[in-house]
Amino acid sequence: MPNAYIARLKRELSEEAQQPLAVSHNLRQQVLDWFESLPEISRNRPFAMVELERALGTQGKYLSPVLLSLGWSRKRKWTSQGQYHRYWVPRDE
Repeated sequence: MPNAYIARLKRELSEEAQQPLAVSHNLRQQVLDWFESLPEISRNRPFAMVELERALGTQGKYLSPVLLSLGWSRKRKWTSQGQYHRYWVPRDE
């Protein structure tokens, strides 16, 4: 079982490495265009990854590196039960 998991991880890494840089560049531009299209009042707030995925039509595994390169931060909100909610915060301008 662990070997299958490792093989799957290696395959996924290989697929991501083969992804053209143009796709990443286009996604970066999509994120910038989408964010600029938001009303100013709704830009400075936490965003759930699900919200970002729906708005941009792609998966979080592709969005995360782009958001990090644009200066966004990953945050977590902890509760007393130890559970947390993950969210993304745009960089401060």
